[in-house]
Amino acid sequence: MINVMHLKDLYQLGKENMRRSLIENPALETSILLSKTSAIKDISEIYAYPDKELDNVEVEEFYRLLERRIKNEPIAYITGEKEFYSRTFSVNRDVLIPRPETELLVGEALRTAVKIGNPAILDAGTGSGCIAVSLACEKPGSSVVASDISRGALATARANAERHSTREEICLVQGSLTDPFKGETFDVVVSNPPYIAEGEYALLPPDVRDYEPRSSLVGGEDGLYFIRKIISGAGRVLKNGGGGMLEIGAGQSSDVKRLFQEARFSGISSIRDVNDIERVVRAQWKK
Repeated sequence: MINVMHLKDLYQLGKENMRRSLIENPALETSILLSKTSAIKDISEIYAYPDKELDNVEVEEFYRLLERRIKNEPIAYITGEKEFYSRTFSVNRDVLIPRPETELLVGEALRTAVKIGNPAILDAGTGSGCIAVSLACEKPGSSVVASDISRGALATARANAERHSTREEICLVQGSLTDPFKGETFDVVVSNPPYIAEGEYALLPPDVRDYEPRSSLVGGEDGLYFIRKIISGAGRVLKNGGGGMLEIGAGQSSDVKRLFQEARFSGISSIRDVNDIERVVRAQWKK
């Protein structure tokens, strides 16, 4: 005889375990795990059919995923997916998990790109490809190039480009940031580089520090190593009048603006996120 449990029982069990483990959104994340492990097609079914029965296989899978979550593994790595710019992207431990702050970067790149008929865009250090794919989707006719030094990241970006039918619009190149591009020029250079200072890494939340790729987080002793490299490279590959824009960390705005100034960029400004942190710095290249 197959033992069964009801949705409501697992829902309560999951919430309590996550709450004791100080998971921030225990109800939502329990719902996500249940939708991942059972035959329900939508999270709303958990509330509409609380007495729905799950078999042993489903229950054991739920327990397995719950155990991963209470050990602080990010929910996005457990489910293999993350929403970004109204689309669902595949993610794994080869890439950073897309964050809402990075949507500001996409929005700013689009504001620059829409002024150009068929813009050439470089996403330097693409990771999951969420920026490159979002730009290709939102600005049809764009020519998007996405670079990354990691083969695993490029494989993930390729899968996401195929998932959102932009594989033909995006050229994926293995290499560090702007380094692979000799003689090529772009209208927009956009990047979400590693910008955590070396000394701050140990202070990151465990679900970030212990699971997301360190190479995608740490930007040298002061957090500005890759930012310096991108700004220098952007001046080499941007067309006259082209736009460079970077996501940055809290408290880095003054330094990043100074680096743009020293590299002879103009029109330098920043955009604040919902927490009033200067999160994106943008500038224009003038030869």
